[in-house]
Amino acid sequence: MSPQPPSEGSTDILFSPLTLGDMRLSHRIAMAPMTRNRGVASLKHPGTFIACPLMEEYYAQRTTQGGLLISEAIPASDPNYVPGIFTEEQVESWKPVVEAVHRLGGLFVAQLWHAGRTRFVQNEFPIISSSAIPITKTFMGTPGVVPQAMTIEDIERVKEEYAQAAANCIAAGFDAVELHAANGYLPEAFLHSNINKRTDSYGGSPENRNRFVVELCDTITQAVGDNKFSLRLSPFGFFNEARGEQRVTQWTRLCQEISGRNWAYIHFMEPRYDEMTSGSDKLKELGGDASLKPFLEALGGRMPVIVAGGYDCENVRTSKVLEEGRADVVAFGRYFTSNPDLVYRLKHKKPLVEYIRPRFYGPFPDPETAYTDFPFSPENSNTPERKALLETETARNLIVAEPGWQLSKSGVQ
Repeated sequence: MSPQPPSEGSTDILFSPLTLGDMRLSHRIAMAPMTRNRGVASLKHPGTFIACPLMEEYYAQRTTQGGLLISEAIPASDPNYVPGIFTEEQVESWKPVVEAVHRLGGLFVAQLWHAGRTRFVQNEFPIISSSAIPITKTFMGTPGVVPQAMTIEDIERVKEEYAQAAANCIAAGFDAVELHAANGYLPEAFLHSNINKRTDSYGGSPENRNRFVVELCDTITQAVGDNKFSLRLSPFGFFNEARGEQRVTQWTRLCQEISGRNWAYIHFMEPRYDEMTSGSDKLKELGGDASLKPFLEALGGRMPVIVAGGYDCENVRTSKVLEEGRADVVAFGRYFTSNPDLVYRLKHKKPLVEYIRPRFYGPFPDPETAYTDFPFSPENSNTPERKALLETETARNLIVAEPGWQLSKSGVQ
């Protein structure tokens, strides 16, 4: 990471420009990748999903001039209940979504995903992982299927599938791709010692466990170029039963291995963040001293850094994460779901609307509810569409979020 200072005359680094790869940003607030399950089933390729006009509206609402949006997780090959990008139909379905963001001056990165052993959809495609170690309970609460341990041939095939998917993303108009190597999904299943029990060159030591991720990154960059590639990591994540040992050693070695690359950015999830527990409980279990510092030092300041996890309108400034050079961009997730004009609200210090957790993940019979019907700030409702949203949602008695580190009344972030 090499922090880029505010432009002359600017006093707020959060709203200063910077460059990530080929992308010129006008501010340092990014929309984090968030699965929302609003795609529609394909009639042409049963079992696959495609992007739809409702998604076009959703991303457009959250677009700002020179602002960075990272897409929901997009399957590179493994069919799931979300729009992928491995068929021609899927590529075509994403084009109007990307065009909607670009028309408004935004920048759009596609996050490439493979669920690995966590996939709960049963189809003709085998569930695969680094080893034949099942997840105890899937996201849907069902017992996991014992996955097939990937052969060397499987590894080579999956790398090529990712490369083709990355090329498809660029063909669809995305500005870059982000490899999702976090949250216990397929790439991270190689990094965690409790999941990866291999005895070949892809397991047994931190260096060997890193091998698949490093090779995968290199294969993708050969397809799209370094400037259009980025990587997301969660060194301290517990999600999907990612409970490997030697976390600091494992991810420090990984960061050392990739430190010479010239990628658009690297994206870390903060230690405090967890999908299923509170930040305080997470840090307590980690021992309280978990930090991204060793990984940033291993990278040697040669790549821009995005951080995400638990940021709100107050701590994004009080933490001084940008001012102290610990990151170049801060990504917001949940508050972007309920505040389509989050960038405006942060800039003008307007109250944030509380997110509605039960409406995060579809499918729903009314998919637009708590997806595209959240209001813009009253001061920013300057179009007929925004005024209509504000009138409708005022009647819904939305809750204004309380500032601070604890982001929900249930104690779960």
